[in-house]
Amino acid sequence: MNMRLRHSVIFILSGLMISAAGLVREESVLIFGSRKISVVPPIGFTVAKGGDNTGEIALRLSDAKERHSLEIAFLPDAEARQSSPRARREMMNDLFREYVGSSQEKGMQFEELEPRAGAGTYCVFTDVSLIGKAEVPAGEFLHLTAGLKAWPGVVVVFRLFSNDTDSPEYRALMKTLRESLLEKPVPMR
Repeated sequence: MNMRLRHSVIFILSGLMISAAGLVREESVLIFGSRKISVVPPIGFTVAKGGDNTGEIALRLSDAKERHSLEIAFLPDAEARQSSPRARREMMNDLFREYVGSSQEKGMQFEELEPRAGAGTYCVFTDVSLIGKAEVPAGEFLHLTAGLKAWPGVVVVFRLFSNDTDSPEYRALMKTLRESLLEKPVPMR
C-alpha cells in the first residue's frame, strides 16, 4: 500500500472514530436508589445533574448560547397512574396551569409525545408578553413545551424553554425526549 493511500485510510478511519465518539454521549443517572436512566443529549448540549432534599432527581440540558433549556424531573409512579392520556392531562393541568393565563394559547392543546418506550403528552405555551419582540431578554423564552413521559414506576416531568419550535436544536431536544430518555436495566449481582 503506498504512503498516500495509507495516510488517507488512516485519516478516514480516524475521522469516523472521532465522529462516532462525538455523536453518542450517553449520560446516566440513578433514580429511586436503583433505577438507571440513560439520556443521550444532542451535540453541543451540556447536561447538569441535580436534586433536592426530598430525593427528587433532575437533569438540565442546555446549549452554549442558552437559547434552549430542557429541565427534566423524575417522580415515582409505583401504581402507574400516569399510563393513560387522561391521567397525564389531569396531572399536566395541575402542574402547568399557571402558564395558561400569560400564554397566547389561553389553554392547553395536548399532543401525544409518542416515545420509543412508555407514553407521553405535552403542550406548548407562547408567552404573550414576548411576541413580536426583536430581542428576547436573557433568561426569558418565547415558548415553553411542557409535558410528561411515563413508563412503569416512573413519571418524567419536562419543561423545554426555547425561542422557537422549529429549529434543529428544538427538534433534537424533542427527539431526546422521545427516543433516548430510557431506563436501562441494572445488572444483578
